[in-house]
Amino acid sequence: MNGKVFVWLAIVFFLTACNKSPNDGIPSYIEISQVELTTNSNQGSNVHLISDLWIESEGEYIGNFEYPNVIPALISGNREIIMNAGIFRNGDYNNREIYPAYQPFKANFDFVPGDTVIINPSFAYYNTVLFPLIEDFESGNIFTGTNRTALGDSNNIEGRALHIHLDGINPSIESITSSPVVIPFGRRVYIEMQFKGSNDFGLGIQALVNGSVSEQGYIDAFYSSDWYKIHYDITDVINSLDADGYNFYIEAIKSDSQSESDLYLDNFKIVVI
Repeated sequence: MNGKVFVWLAIVFFLTACNKSPNDGIPSYIEISQVELTTNSNQGSNVHLISDLWIESEGEYIGNFEYPNVIPALISGNREIIMNAGIFRNGDYNNREIYPAYQPFKANFDFVPGDTVIINPSFAYYNTVLFPLIEDFESGNIFTGTNRTALGDSNNIEGRALHIHLDGINPSIESITSSPVVIPFGRRVYIEMQFKGSNDFGLGIQALVNGSVSEQGYIDAFYSSDWYKIHYDITDVINSLDADGYNFYIEAIKSDSQSESDLYLDNFKIVVI
């Protein structure tokens, strides 16, 4: 064998031996079966749609995982685990991001290669997050011209909800918030809401300057036959309008293929980060 080749092979063997896998390649396992959101009385409902978890440990990125799941990680000993809550931005399954309103979950655990540690993280809003509007429809309804469901209605998901009924006599509706919402300029802004129905609906915004509507824009259309929570980023809309206050409005038109339809909305929040 050529001497240079022999020396090169010896160096490669030495480097490979010195850089063997952590834990001899045997992972520890993190089992996650559920995730919680904790809120206080000023933050509204604790219903969430945390879709996945972005996990790291002491500067080492472990990965981004949906749950429930059992996750292998080449770590051992007492380690700090950091989990960030991921969402579908604007309800888009292919557009995932760490939700900037939630604090990361941090805790220390003991890991043994081959063994499983159960972690069910609990998240909370940052203390600096503002809620210019929270409407849970329990004691009132900021959307004019709409009704609330009764307690115990089978369509409710949590207490009462907004209800819009469309039929041949009233085939359409436009409902606007009854008082302006003041939103600080230059910060991240999301709408959180839950909705379901047999008809889609549109959500729009009015910009108010000196008490008058200066601009009006359409945010998006929404539809789900079952209750669904969305985190919708309206940062660019708010910062482009830069108004004194904002009204939000709902538009819905009954489909010609239906004799009647119903829409439900709950836990409507404006979240400023």
